[in-house]
Amino acid sequence: MRTFRVGEAQVSAINLGDFQFRLKDEDNVPEYEWRPKYSDLFENAKPYPSQCFFIMLNHMSLLADAGDYSRFAKSGPEYVIQSYNPPKGLVEQLMELGISREEVNYVVITHIHADHYAGVTTKKGTESDMPTFPKALHFLGKLDFEASDTQNALRDPSSDASQTIGVLLKNGLLALVDDLRELSDEVEIIAAPGETPGHQLVRLASKNETLYCVGDLFHHAVEVEHLTWMAKWADSEANMRSRKRLIESALKENALIAAAHMPLGRFEKRGTEIKFVEV
Repeated sequence: MRTFRVGEAQVSAINLGDFQFRLKDEDNVPEYEWRPKYSDLFENAKPYPSQCFFIMLNHMSLLADAGDYSRFAKSGPEYVIQSYNPPKGLVEQLMELGISREEVNYVVITHIHADHYAGVTTKKGTESDMPTFPKALHFLGKLDFEASDTQNALRDPSSDASQTIGVLLKNGLLALVDDLRELSDEVEIIAAPGETPGHQLVRLASKNETLYCVGDLFHHAVEVEHLTWMAKWADSEANMRSRKRLIESALKENALIAAAHMPLGRFEKRGTEIKFVEV
């Protein structure tokens, strides 16, 4: 876990565990494009963190995504690193920050992929799934919620979505976001469709410092250098628009970029090229 300041806010990057995959299996890039410079990156399985971000201000606290390594590992075993021991769970790492489950005010689910929302509910033994953060309002993109795959999953009691998103809905803890939602003077949720139709970002601005929690808008720095390179399932036109909007704003603000599967960094413009630089 890495904790740092953004203006008056304290932010903690919480890694729930590393997964691995080959970029050529996930991205839409033809081999003739990646082969000359990026053969190792695309051909070989590399570890990627599964991170969420906790933001603490004087008047509120917020989680950008809430994963559960063990729960996602069961549904996506192909991503698991053999003989790997993951860190403590999300609740345990928050407790190390002195934060109880009841002290989380908001949870923003950047998009409807299980590694980003699997931790919003908890099950103990044979008990039913219960909200992990019982006093938090959870925000999900409306288009992700209304998608046919989500609605079909919610009708299946055994599905991941039903045992998480469905539980939030039944407990009155789910709010849907159309485009923009201001949570305070410092924090807002911004639509950034592409990875999924309802994909969204969290923007934190405090004392002339800015942070964007960008979910899966980017998975690797190479996708910043080559904006058309992205996940095979993404809506390429929508994703390109969202990426360009973010880069334009982040460059003006010298903003920190916190992506779910990348190190903390910033965009830098070098001539006509945009680079992602780790900090």
